[in-house]
Amino acid sequence: MFLDALMARNPRLVESAAELALDGAIPANTYVLDLDAIAANGRAIRAAAEQHGLSLYWMLKQVGRNPLVAEALVADGSAETVSVDVQCADALLHNGFRLGHIGNLVQIARADLPRLLAGRPDVVSVFSVRKAEQIATVATELGIEQDLLLRVADPAADIYLPGMEAGFLLEDLPRVVKEIQAIDGVRIAGVTSFPTTSYAVPGRPTETPNFATVRQAAAILDGLGVDVRQINAPGNTCSLTAPMQAAGGATHIEPGHGFLGTTPYHLQFDSQPEVPAACYVTEVAHHFGGRAYVYGGGFFIDDPVWLQPDFRREALVGSTVTELLEHREAYLGAGSGSASQFGGIDYYGFLDADERTAPVGATVVFGFRVQSFVTRANIAVIDHEGGRPRLRGVFDQLGRRLPWHE
Repeated sequence: MFLDALMARNPRLVESAAELALDGAIPANTYVLDLDAIAANGRAIRAAAEQHGLSLYWMLKQVGRNPLVAEALVADGSAETVSVDVQCADALLHNGFRLGHIGNLVQIARADLPRLLAGRPDVVSVFSVRKAEQIATVATELGIEQDLLLRVADPAADIYLPGMEAGFLLEDLPRVVKEIQAIDGVRIAGVTSFPTTSYAVPGRPTETPNFATVRQAAAILDGLGVDVRQINAPGNTCSLTAPMQAAGGATHIEPGHGFLGTTPYHLQFDSQPEVPAACYVTEVAHHFGGRAYVYGGGFFIDDPVWLQPDFRREALVGSTVTELLEHREAYLGAGSGSASQFGGIDYYGFLDADERTAPVGATVVFGFRVQSFVTRANIAVIDHEGGRPRLRGVFDQLGRRLPWHE
């Protein structure tokens, strides 16, 4: 989906990824991240946030919680991170980063609470009074008071991604606040929901109904005497969305694909300050039945909702950099899926190509949105010191260097 945008706005990434792959420095089944572009994208988002009085929590799940990326984005000594799950939090702590917002979409399980609360996160999202009680028990044992965000919900109005439904109902907030305020060890700091920004209206970011629910909840809490210090508005965030989020009352936003230049807005506007900063690199493995089989492991395609049904997904293929930049083949899918679906166990992806157009060993470059945390793809980080591509390291999904690729 982002292949054209990559070629138009960051062709150096494609060229560098292809060169390093053809030289054997980058293995097949690897997301390649352009650290120079990510750092520049992060600066653009930070400038927009600061202009509108917004604080940042960077979402790093899609880049394998990578420490080089985190270092490029997170201000020194700050807690500008958000952990979608316990794996994100553990990876950040392991690599020396402070925890900002945890429990964002996945509640922290009981066994993990002592370890993560000892990391002193800024805020922990809770979806139930019982989870607040569990957090309070551990916080009391640690001798701390933990700030909480209440995830709030209005099922009659809000929208949810499948499997991500959660939150306190607005009408229950007076009771919930009273119950949590009676618990030692925790303190209500604010409210959140997900997603709060929509890309449904072409040409401009708009609020989801969830954003209005968050505002209503903040007003209810304020009326109950709660010091609401954080109105957290995550989802589909980049520099373009910052004015709308600030106008809606947000205090904190959570850029993720924004710093990769791979939000829907980056397909709609080629004038966005962020440029595409990631691609997927693999290799032709064999042929069968008129198709070229390419090594898989990273084919998580989540874009069908944005595109026309007849959209043709393509990949660049070549045995030299020059050939690859000029040669495309149609992508047919991966595993048991079609080109518009995730194929489950994706040992291979499939191209509509033969031995002549996609020979065994040829490098293949894709331009879709990466979601490293749900794949088994490698993560390679590159920069361009002195104008030449430089491999900074190959990592796994938990931000750990892979020594066999040093």
